[in-house]
Amino acid sequence: MAVIALLLLLSPVWVAVSDISATKHTYERAEVVVDEEDGITYVGDPQLYDTHISKDIGCSVPQDTRTCAFERHLLSNTTVPTEVYTNNPAAPFDVGISRYQYVQINGSIYEPAYVGNRSAQRDDGFYRIDLELESASATDALRRVSIDVSDGSEDVPPVVVEAAREGIATADRAVEVPQTPLRIDDDTYYRVYAAGQTDPTPTSSFLGTVLPIVGPIVGLYIAYRLSRRIDIRYVGENE
Repeated sequence: MAVIALLLLLSPVWVAVSDISATKHTYERAEVVVDEEDGITYVGDPQLYDTHISKDIGCSVPQDTRTCAFERHLLSNTTVPTEVYTNNPAAPFDVGISRYQYVQINGSIYEPAYVGNRSAQRDDGFYRIDLELESASATDALRRVSIDVSDGSEDVPPVVVEAAREGIATADRAVEVPQTPLRIDDDTYYRVYAAGQTDPTPTSSFLGTVLPIVGPIVGLYIAYRLSRRIDIRYVGENE
């Protein structure tokens, strides 16, 4: 009875630790590799809601219609003019705003670049900046856009790191998953995604609500009754 009273008194603690009434969020992983034909791609056919390989790789899936249309047009036309000008066309130029670091078109990786067009000079001597795509290594691009979680990272929630390492992980609350691959110790890459959530059963919800309130009350009552009990023993003649 004393043990039962103690457990009831501690019921708010172990209910909070076990989270029996909490919704469980599940996270899984999809491996990302460099393929000779498809470029940076997934292994198999993972059930991802957002199939982008990385937020830093434009047109990493065909569904990115607007980005793909523009970048394919840029690739076929070599350059696209802008309304930005520079007085030194030989110097590297950066507009300071980039939606992505790389572009993947037909399995090949390119890096968006800005070049000074020497044939388009204004009267004040400034040259027009044009857009172009420069060929890049898919392996290097994947490494640069990924997040290294070998030694842990403050920017990546622990449950996401666990899912990347173990294949699956659960949490009591939803977390923000990086929209880019994670790099593991042996230079393998995984994109972690939310696989779903499991709601608590009616029994679990009831226990999670009632036990923290009723448990201590019942525990105190049992402890009080035990404290009022007296054990009397008679030691006398054999008869």
